[in-house]
Amino acid sequence: MFVEGIDAVLKIWEGRPPYAIEGRFWKITTQRTMMEGIGQGFVAKPLQKPHPPIMVTVVAPHSKGVTEAAARGWLPISANFLLPKWVATHWPKYVEGRERVGAVADPNDWRVAKSVFVANDLATAREYALGPKSPYRFYYNQLLTKMKANRRAALFKADPNMSDDDLTIEGVLDDLVIWGTPDKVADELVQFQETVGQFGTLLYAGKDWLDPALARRSMILLAERVIPKMRTSRSDAAA
Repeated sequence: MFVEGIDAVLKIWEGRPPYAIEGRFWKITTQRTMMEGIGQGFVAKPLQKPHPPIMVTVVAPHSKGVTEAAARGWLPISANFLLPKWVATHWPKYVEGRERVGAVADPNDWRVAKSVFVANDLATAREYALGPKSPYRFYYNQLLTKMKANRRAALFKADPNMSDDDLTIEGVLDDLVIWGTPDKVADELVQFQETVGQFGTLLYAGKDWLDPALARRSMILLAERVIPKMRTSRSDAAA
């Protein structure tokens, strides 16, 4: 369904209205509603040729979808709510898709999202990331509740035999949120990258700005102090 949906967008960009696209899952047409005189039923073509880069979110462990995306030249973004062990399964499946079409996969094309919060001191970081009013707690509690209700909570389990009842919001926060001072966050992000594999771009996953000043400061600290330290750590490791 996902691949067919994007293929339909590409057909719209390539074609002219009225559109009539019949797929296995989607049927898209403006034949009945087309009003050419006022532009109804018309989708503008992108200025970038042949079209803008297409980036797809990867969620499922050992994703088949990312393999199909890679074969089409689409770029992967691993979701921020996955355990590192599941994120690590995405790159080999992307490589598989690129090899299928005779292309070489470039790790710089891989974007990985992560829930991160940085503060000047540890107590502030802990409270904003884990405390009762934390936007990170709110976000992951929403996800955990929905995943349990839809029997998909295995995404949050390091041990697949763990029961849903034993899966707590505290455990999820501990597994999925990197928080702390710049030095602590940099060290944990380096460890995260060592676990999942080399990727090109870290995407800072946005959360509600409960405290705009702290939220903005977190992004500044990440850019100005965490990322440079990560680069230094990688350079030292390579040497």
